[in-house]
Amino acid sequence: MERWIQLRRYELLGSSEETDTGDAPQVRLGKWLALRRVRTILCVGVLLLAVTTSIHFIDASTISRAVHHATSESLPTNTTESTAKTNDQVNWSDYAYVQYVTNENYLCNSLMILESLHRLKSKADRIMMYPKEWQLAGSSPTAASNHLIQARDQYHTKLIPITVQHSTKGDPTWQDSFTKLLAFNQTQYKRLISLDSDATHMDELFLTPLGSSPVAMPRAYWLDQPFLSSQIILLAPSATEWGRVQRFIDQKDSGFDMDILNTLYRDSCIVLPHRPYNLITAEFRAGAGNHAKYLGSEEARWNASAVLNEAKFVHFSDWPLPKPWIKAADGVVAETVPKCTGGQNGEGMECADRDVWMGLYRDFSERRQRVCGRHYDKGRARRRDVESDKGAERMNV
Repeated sequence: MERWIQLRRYELLGSSEETDTGDAPQVRLGKWLALRRVRTILCVGVLLLAVTTSIHFIDASTISRAVHHATSESLPTNTTESTAKTNDQVNWSDYAYVQYVTNENYLCNSLMILESLHRLKSKADRIMMYPKEWQLAGSSPTAASNHLIQARDQYHTKLIPITVQHSTKGDPTWQDSFTKLLAFNQTQYKRLISLDSDATHMDELFLTPLGSSPVAMPRAYWLDQPFLSSQIILLAPSATEWGRVQRFIDQKDSGFDMDILNTLYRDSCIVLPHRPYNLITAEFRAGAGNHAKYLGSEEARWNASAVLNEAKFVHFSDWPLPKPWIKAADGVVAETVPKCTGGQNGEGMECADRDVWMGLYRDFSERRQRVCGRHYDKGRARRRDVESDKGAERMNV
């Protein structure tokens, strides 16, 4: 009874103090809502509902921003604007793979790369820089002019005549390699990828954030000292960077193209992972237990087939074996081919390294025949090619 009396203190009646006995339902509801405790409980409930709804909205908004941020992190950063794009919104004509040729011997190799990019449906442009002295049309077409037309018409490559950057300084083996650096002057593009060797398409690299650095390269993982590998280069062309590069080219004893790039960008270069962007064929000849530099750990397990499957760039380097477009003597091949391991009397042997390595050379030869009409270059290996491999061996490239 006392509790009921206390409760009645919170009850507000209308103009009379009659009880609710016999009142209409709407009158009883009005009186019940008039209780202060009931009103307090209802207010608290409404407040909790509002807070819960707000938290849910904030969480959804946060997730949306997080997804947007994760997407934009994988896209290129424009120096003048920061606009998130999806792959469908990328203007692929702003990006290009670039090849350079200084003589007919290397023209076929570039043609093979362009064919691969075309066959694998790369979205970016393809350009080839070639000596301006070469003629595309004429009454007597040459092998070089035919290959240039093939690149243009079959593989949709833009041909750019250039003056070969020839240096009289340093090792004659690399005197034309400065021509590669002309890519810095192709300012009609936002990003370029320069490839020295066989590769699948790597369109995703074009969208790598470079920040304030104009260059991204992998490290030469096989070397003991830190050194950037110029076999694959992602770069942002500009008049400023081309000016810096050109000044180094004109200097005495400036070294090779890779020396110039290391001097200019070793402290600012974005480092690309060598897995999967920089694999050399000599890795398959290293032998069991000697793959830590490539794998990144002594504990990591080597699997030749898996390594090849993940690789997007393979560079042929197997001194004393010449480059794969030069036919090697049978004895040299026998000395160089990876050896099978384990087993007894030829049974139970592990030959995965040998099979992968031989498959790479066989595939190169077959594609060269299909694309260029010949397995090997005619004649014996030229001094330039032999010394090129010797130079690569000295650098362990």
